Amino acid sequence: MEARNIDVAMVQEPHSYKGSLPGFPSSYRVFFSHSFDMIKAAIIVRNRNILTFLDQNYLDYNLVTVRLNINRVSYLFVSYYFEPSKNIDFDLQKINQIFSSMPINRLVWSMDANSKSETWFSPFSDSRGTKLIEFISAHNLFVINEDCGPTFCALEDLVTLM
Repeated sequence: MEARNIDVAMVQEPHSYKGSLPGFPSSYRVFFSHSFDMIKAAIIVRNRNILTFLDQNYLDYNLVTVRLNINRVSYLFVSYYFEPSKNIDFDLQKINQIFSSMPINRLVWSMDANSKSETWFSPFSDSRGTKLIEFISAHNLFVINEDCGPTFCALEDLVTLM
């Protein structure tokens, strides 16, 4: 993060060890649920000038919600991991609870959706991707992926990031 001058990173499926995220300097603020050994989502803040407020109500092994104040403007940052083996409707319901409980006009949502959609440059769409696109559209959100190829390829899944 230092070498690329990255102030905030939202990660899914980070390298973890015994319920912790090793390797970050102590000056970094690392947000994830400490209630689970498995960590699927995290938000890392390097810049000490950014005020952070972790929302404990929306914190799980696969979800981190942090309000960041950057230059006196408040943003909602959400890092989310969609389990490929779970019905995506459950995850969308969980996200909808967040969106219903707070303003999302300054939302930055990063995810590993474990779904395919031509919207984020997959070669085809699957049912999970279609449901996610409908959800995104219903909340007037925008996908900002660039067409630089998939971040991960396997026979079953393409990782997506928004």
